[in-house]
Amino acid sequence: MSTPSQVLKHSELLKRLVLDRETVEEVGRVSQLLLDNQAQRVLGLTCKSGWLGKQKTFAWNQIEAIGADSVLVKHQDDHTSEITESVNPVLGSEVWTDTGNKVGKILDLLFNVETGDVVNYMFSPNGWQGLMEGTYLLEPIMISSVGDKRVIVLEKAVKNPQKYTEGLSERIGQATEFIQKDYEQTKQDFKSVKPGFQKAVVQDKDGEQISTENVEENVSGAETKLQSEPSELRPENDTFSDRI
Repeated sequence: MSTPSQVLKHSELLKRLVLDRETVEEVGRVSQLLLDNQAQRVLGLTCKSGWLGKQKTFAWNQIEAIGADSVLVKHQDDHTSEITESVNPVLGSEVWTDTGNKVGKILDLLFNVETGDVVNYMFSPNGWQGLMEGTYLLEPIMISSVGDKRVIVLEKAVKNPQKYTEGLSERIGQATEFIQKDYEQTKQDFKSVKPGFQKAVVQDKDGEQISTENVEENVSGAETKLQSEPSELRPENDTFSDRI
């Protein structure tokens, strides 16, 4: 099994600098990964230099190393036509179950940088639901059929999928929890300050004494406002698995 350092996300590789291993000259930047969806393996990559630069294709055996800052490649006979015939794009494909349900779209993939093998695909539920819930992992073995625009996966693969990234609802929940804790702390601060008002003598800029009753009323009003605000931020509980 791949260690975290061996696994890379497709989107993280895009636009990464490509260098010639021998001359150390810039070849371009990664524009696409070429994938064999039957073998679930990366066959190579394409890179492009500039807006109008020529696109170049490198087979997997031409890739010397994939580093954090660049991809090192070696030039040899180009296998572009051979690779292109084997490629059937999965990224962006709709995800359907073998029971006929449309459940989302494939957004990205994770692959092993040593072998090129696909480790996991990442898919998001349909529409607004995907925004609220984030992305989930889909094992390659769970894909039973691949087309030009759609893939069919086993129903059990999307029943309780593993979460990869958090959605908007979870981030709102975390923010609400922080606000609630901050509110509780602020309320305690008010409570510790209020007894002091009973003995305090407040003076204005001209030295006139001011009644502390008005100050206490303002503090009580602030407490009431704090109590009402956090509840308005709590999101509804709604999960992807509940609707599958």
